[in-house]
Amino acid sequence: MRSIASSLRRRLKPLRIHLLSVRGRVFLWYLLLLSGFLVISFPIMLHLVFSEINQRVRADLREDIYLFEGLLNNDPQVKQRLALQDTEILPLATPADLVAVFNLYLARRVPEDDTFIIGVIDQDFYRSSPEALPPTLQPNSPLLLRLAQAENWKEGVDPRPNSETGDILFVVLPLTNDQGEIIGRFIAVHAVAGEHREILTSLKIVFATLIGVFCLSIGASAVVAGRVLAPLTLILRTATSINESNLTRRIPITTQGELATLAQAFNSMLDRLETAFEHQRQFLNDVGHELRTPITIIRGHLELMAIAQLPLEEQKTVELVLDELDRMGRLVQELILLAKLERPDFLHYEPIDLEPFVAELYNKITALTPDDRQWESQGVVRGILWGDRQRLTQAIINLAQNAVQYTQSGDRICLTVTQTAKTLQFSLIDSGHGISPADQARIFERFARGRQTRGTEGSGLGLAIAKQVAIAHGGTITVESELNQGSTFTLTIPYDPDFDYRRRT
Repeated sequence: MRSIASSLRRRLKPLRIHLLSVRGRVFLWYLLLLSGFLVISFPIMLHLVFSEINQRVRADLREDIYLFEGLLNNDPQVKQRLALQDTEILPLATPADLVAVFNLYLARRVPEDDTFIIGVIDQDFYRSSPEALPPTLQPNSPLLLRLAQAENWKEGVDPRPNSETGDILFVVLPLTNDQGEIIGRFIAVHAVAGEHREILTSLKIVFATLIGVFCLSIGASAVVAGRVLAPLTLILRTATSINESNLTRRIPITTQGELATLAQAFNSMLDRLETAFEHQRQFLNDVGHELRTPITIIRGHLELMAIAQLPLEEQKTVELVLDELDRMGRLVQELILLAKLERPDFLHYEPIDLEPFVAELYNKITALTPDDRQWESQGVVRGILWGDRQRLTQAIINLAQNAVQYTQSGDRICLTVTQTAKTLQFSLIDSGHGISPADQARIFERFARGRQTRGTEGSGLGLAIAKQVAIAHGGTITVESELNQGSTFTLTIPYDPDFDYRRRT
């Protein structure tokens, strides 16, 4: 059960990177989509507005055709619009009749801006309104010559995108006499360049406004993406803060929907984990206490026996049993200690004067073995450390015992204490036979023992206890080792030389 929290953190670590990438990808997709819409919208708006303008212009040109035809047919409504109620239009018999109608219509009808009404007699230019025509519509221009030869109703556009007039929209109405002969043409044309310039000016303003809105949207999207993913970020922060000693954090549920369901499910999982860890601690504590009592009773009865008066074989048996009882007693004590280490309140902080503390550590670890191992101490650190003196001492002694197991007579074991800007490092360096990479990956797990130490005394809990002490102090423990080159175990804990411990006591 103890590895569940660390496994959960390992599995959620890629999720943190993925979450960051999700936020980045959401923002990037929003940026790309908004940019795409912005880029596409301008030509689409341009096309739609130009099409609308062209349709309106065509409607205006058709209206001129309708009015001229209505005048020829003596339509009362048309004559009223042209203020010609008292004028009777005779049927067209000769070109002279058409000239009279042209003069009458052009005198009464004032075209819109950039609209030109042109009268053609037979196939020759007669008159226009207004009289000033652009070069494209001069009497001898190819366009006008072509329109003057139209035999049927004709409507269309003459594209001139880069000219002064722009595209020319036109409508041609052939005019016939009473014999059905074409005697002229009524031509209505419009140059759209003026409208297009106005549209472009307006669209530039609209586009500049859209750019401003786009920039504001980008900033807002970054904020919104952060707010939308905030519950997931909180889940990750909670997950990374979980360890075997602290499973009390929960995610506040302030929203509704899928994210609230996710947070609720995560909190339920933490409840189950906390319950499981509490049961595990209670089990270890109960087992430890239940085992300690019979071990004490058995040992007490054996010690009351007159061992010296027993036969030699029985003496060896009793000594073996006592030795195993001692080993079992140490194992029980370590199990009880591990159960306590996983509680959030097991540390008892106090100010530790580092210089005498390191000297005391060195004296204790050198007494671990009576042989001629070469013990050394390096590094002088002065100051006050806020920590649990007893637990730190036990962790360093466990590291030293591990160094003794991986060395032999004549090997070097060095205690090094190093202070950095924000940390304090206790290192045990030995010149023993080293630890294989496979063993390094699991050496801090409970009951894990390297291949080189099998057959030696020990329960395999010493390094696990040292790791828990480091974690409880907010630190870490690492190992660097090569076979036949020795090992370096480093316990690193936070350290602030300017910390005012008097406020905590």
